Amino acid sequence: MRRSPTLLLATAALGVLTLTACATTGDKPAGSAPADGQPSGPRPADPFKDLPQGTPVAFKDLKAGMCSNHRGDVQSDQTVGTVDCGTPHFFEVVSQVTLPDGDAAEFPGDRGVMDRMRTACEPQLAPLIGSQRGALISLYLAPMNKKSWDAGNRLGHCGIAYAAPRTGSLAEAGGRP
Repeated sequence: MRRSPTLLLATAALGVLTLTACATTGDKPAGSAPADGQPSGPRPADPFKDLPQGTPVAFKDLKAGMCSNHRGDVQSDQTVGTVDCGTPHFFEVVSQVTLPDGDAAEFPGDRGVMDRMRTACEPQLAPLIGSQRGALISLYLAPMNKKSWDAGNRLGHCGIAYAAPRTGSLAEAGGRP
């Protein structure tokens, strides 16, 4: 069974964020290691590990302003746990989009779906992310595998993933952290 590329981007983005958010506390330059070449000290803890998974909501029923701690793939017939944005969360849905491809359009492949989502979402996400790009990551939720696409699904969601748990809604705050 083929899984769709949904929140996989969120997981990949978190991995990138974890790497870029590392800090050092000693006198050594960032990235230096002891003489044996092995990094010292404990590994950073996953800041999202113990966050609540929330109330399951069908993918098609996600709306702008909903927040979640779900990480990993999801298919269009599955649910995503949502939490109140006033509690710590991993990402926020900013908008819902319908891709303009007609029902007869041929499936563009996973990369093609993500490219279309990026094009549809960027005008809505860019003003919210602005100079914080890197600390805030564009997130495209689009569980459109070939079967879903061929059935006429063109629904996706634009969202923001965070480097560390946050409370509140970035979209409702007008893009201010």
